[in-house]
Amino acid sequence: MNNKYKIVFIDIDGTLVNDEKMVPEENIKIIKALKKNGIEVVLASGRPYHSIEKYSNQVGAVPYIIGSNGGIVANFVEDKKIFSTNIEKDSALEIAKLIKDNNIYFTVTISGNLIVEDEQYSMTKENRNELILVNSLEEYLETNDAPVIKFSLMDDKKENLQKVRKIVLDRFNIDATEVDEFMIPKKYRKAENNYKLPYVMDIMPKGISKAKAIEELCKYLGIELAQTVVFGDGLNDIEMFNVGGYKVAMGNAANQIKELADVVTKTNNEAGVAYELNKIFDIE
Repeated sequence: MNNKYKIVFIDIDGTLVNDEKMVPEENIKIIKALKKNGIEVVLASGRPYHSIEKYSNQVGAVPYIIGSNGGIVANFVEDKKIFSTNIEKDSALEIAKLIKDNNIYFTVTISGNLIVEDEQYSMTKENRNELILVNSLEEYLETNDAPVIKFSLMDDKKENLQKVRKIVLDRFNIDATEVDEFMIPKKYRKAENNYKLPYVMDIMPKGISKAKAIEELCKYLGIELAQTVVFGDGLNDIEMFNVGGYKVAMGNAANQIKELADVVTKTNNEAGVAYELNKIFDIE
């Protein structure tokens, strides 16, 4: 078995899971095998805490998780936060008003949950068990002191998100991810949308990314960055690829990710994670 690498970081959507949000059995098998051999496996996602827990339990990648694009690093078995950050309340209220004024659908991540006003773009209790429905997001933010980890914006038009992104970056001391496609299982896409994927963008505290989270967790565990393997497919994985020791892009990954990768593996629908992990660690 290859002992060069000590920890593996795996994105969820478009990477660990297939297009129907199911984890291929091959991925589950190899991750459990790695854990038995002393290799840490950590799911690193834009999803909130509670959405990641179910996948981490399913594949045996416990106890560490990276959620909200690096906004939180935790040992969820011990309910212990290793690293977390948040958007200040005054800024959060201003950002919420800005998004509303531009008629863009958005969610707010509060700790492990998604707060929404209505169910759209697969943001339904059926699909996302971490969802909390409220009458008004602005009212919720005004009356609730729970820390805001990030905003996620979704729209059918890329230019609408790009416009808000520019305003946010110009007006606030804050970060926003590049506008990317939002992966929704076909059964949750609207027929009138002709199955066209909407676009998504995250707004987060300054300097927060999956890369920052990886650095914090590796420091906590005493693991060098050169001993890491990272898997990803989307634009929110770019920073992660900039710090990973060995970088694996999915066959379905964005071109920017493929350009940064050491290798391009099979797609998420072909269990590319398992395929490449078997090659890297040679444990079968």
